[in-house]
Amino acid sequence: MFAKISIFWIIGSLLVMAACGGGSDSEGATETQQATAGGNGSGEIGKEEFGTTEEQLVNAIEDTEASIASCMDAAGFEYVPIDPVTFREAMASLAAVPNLSDEEFVTQYGYGFSTLPPVQSFGAGEQNAQIMEALSAEDKVAYERELWGDNTENTFVFMLENEDFEGAGGCTKTAIEQVFTQEQRNPTFENPFDRLVEQDPRYQAAVKAWSDCISEAGYDYESPEDAEDTLLERYNDLTKGQPPETLTGSDQEALTQLQGEERAIAGADLICAEEHLIPVEEQVERDISGRS
Repeated sequence: MFAKISIFWIIGSLLVMAACGGGSDSEGATETQQATAGGNGSGEIGKEEFGTTEEQLVNAIEDTEASIASCMDAAGFEYVPIDPVTFREAMASLAAVPNLSDEEFVTQYGYGFSTLPPVQSFGAGEQNAQIMEALSAEDKVAYERELWGDNTENTFVFMLENEDFEGAGGCTKTAIEQVFTQEQRNPTFENPFDRLVEQDPRYQAAVKAWSDCISEAGYDYESPEDAEDTLLERYNDLTKGQPPETLTGSDQEALTQLQGEERAIAGADLICAEEHLIPVEEQVERDISGRS
């Protein structure tokens, strides 16, 4: 849980960019395509991204990747759709640091906001990377702009794992609009499964127990999200959007201090979460999913 949050924030902020071929509005999404993304009105809520079931998520990946390929073909470029297995492995790679347990991660990086170096996103997969490498420098720039718009960090893999399509561009935006519902594309969208968990009285009591626990460690936060958001805000105020390695003087000293606080708070967070929050959250999720 900790590594996942860290990687997302470090990869970069999302920007609103132009769409491929003029793009398409939410009215362009077909009923069949949007049904695969969980917009079928059946009332079924899954645990996967955007409240989809596993089957709906796989279908959404397949449909979006196929749509991206069609859009790129219309623009004169070859694009090989990423298969769902490779795609989900890439999503998982964004949510963890290899060979590190949660305890090891927080000891070294805290939440990862101020401590991790910038990381590269999955991009378009190995086959499409080979296609791009074979292009001239000029055509490669055109390929990337057609695929992603102006922000090449807003890949479909990254946005789907982060459950946030804001800033999508190029053919990726066009495909997302064809497959995912307008509600799912709304920047304020909340995963309905997560909402059910958060509304459960057992979970709410566990969050209160977590808050009391971390208070005993000397930190005053109402929830883990509160702790993360506060540290991230301090980090952003300090760096002002600039790479942390460019800080000097008192700003560099402030960053070092912030990094130490982040590791300490994340460590206390993890201890309290493992004792009070995580077991309850997992039980609530099982109950909501109908699993024993």
